[in-house]
Amino acid sequence: MNRKTIIFSGIILILIGIGLWNYGFFSRFNYLTAKSDIANNSPQKILVGELMISPIEMDEISQKYGFTNIGFGCLVSGTELNGIEIYNAEIDKYLDKKNGIDWKSEYLKEIDSLTKLKQQEWKKQFE
Repeated sequence: MNRKTIIFSGIILILIGIGLWNYGFFSRFNYLTAKSDIANNSPQKILVGELMISPIEMDEISQKYGFTNIGFGCLVSGTELNGIEIYNAEIDKYLDKKNGIDWKSEYLKEIDSLTKLKQQEWKKQFE
């Protein structure tokens, strides 16, 4: 190979690496890990940010829809967030097929009622 071909190939590989990095392929959660978790029958929804109720408490509801929750935390880089969004999108597609299209609104209603119960418990503690 001549020098121009080697340089061109190197630039292409670097650009592909940057693209994969930007879409979260080098973080824990990405498209490939979503497919792997689905194949292993262990889908998870990744929650980013501060949560009113813990993922363990949410799992009481989410397990009947066929997934568990993972709290990722508040400090997330852009590439990690891209990977998480791609991961969650693939899990949502899987859950739509499994539970039907309207499962998410029903799930969110149940989570909202659990959140309200927790808020009432907190208010009673401080009265």
